[in-house]
Amino acid sequence: MSLLIYPVSVVMTFWHRILTGVLGVSDATAWAVSIVLLVLTVRLFLLPFAYRQFKSTRFLVNLRPRVAALEAEFADRHDPGAAREKLRRQRELQREGGYRMRDGCVPALIQVPFFLGLYQLLLRISRPGDLEATEHHGVGVLDGQDVGHFLDASVAGVPLPAYSVMSDEQFAFLGTTASDVFHLALPLCIAASVFTTANFGYSLYRNWLTLDHNSALAISLFRGMWLLLPVLTLFPLIFGLGGPAPVAIMCYWVMNNLWTLAQSLGLHLTLDRIVPYTPEFMEHRDRMRDARRARRAEVREARRGLARRERERSR
Repeated sequence: MSLLIYPVSVVMTFWHRILTGVLGVSDATAWAVSIVLLVLTVRLFLLPFAYRQFKSTRFLVNLRPRVAALEAEFADRHDPGAAREKLRRQRELQREGGYRMRDGCVPALIQVPFFLGLYQLLLRISRPGDLEATEHHGVGVLDGQDVGHFLDASVAGVPLPAYSVMSDEQFAFLGTTASDVFHLALPLCIAASVFTTANFGYSLYRNWLTLDHNSALAISLFRGMWLLLPVLTLFPLIFGLGGPAPVAIMCYWVMNNLWTLAQSLGLHLTLDRIVPYTPEFMEHRDRMRDARRARRAEVREARRGLARRERERSR
């Protein structure tokens, strides 16, 4: 994990040096502002990779009608030669359609380590092993003195390491109160919850637009995603107000979730112009949806007929 934290800590230290040494910002304020600039820097760096991932997914969605036709063509052929031929033709379809598997996988592999490093850095420097110690362990390129100065920083008069469920002794040591922390944490947690819910809701909407109605697995996963909605909505509120979530982490949640929402909206709207859903895909999606509804109606009618026959026999 230290390997992931190191490059992120370099970015944070860079912004802190710029704010204090060049712009003359006070040390305490600079650490608070550097959280915002750190998130913006990391997310801007990852933006091209996110775009490639979104674009790759759009190519794959538009290929779905042709892939479905290929699946139907080989539905009754199960010999090894047919399997190889099917795979070869599927790869040709993907190549012709602009889809590259690496564009869907590699960006995620790059983004996840940075997200982990960013979160772990903020968590470690805002929740040291001993808050009241006179000396602290360094984190990444931040030395113990940097960590100590970070712990002295505040937002709206509330120290960055403070959280709602601290002991009275810890509140007194930081020079704040449970009431002050709560009144700052509450709007931050609400904002984080709103941004998270909005982003997840928009993701559900985009998934619904491209749902593969011919796949039972895809439908089950889509339904299962709805179960996550209340969890994602309540988590910032429950953990932020009732758990050891420092103010620094809450600021990170707000900035990161706001960026994710804006990025998702921006990338999808951009791709709607550059790589729109093809009429072929739209027709295929509607046809599969109507066929699924017809199958469900037939199943319901069959069940009603079975129930009628059971009632008639029981008379």
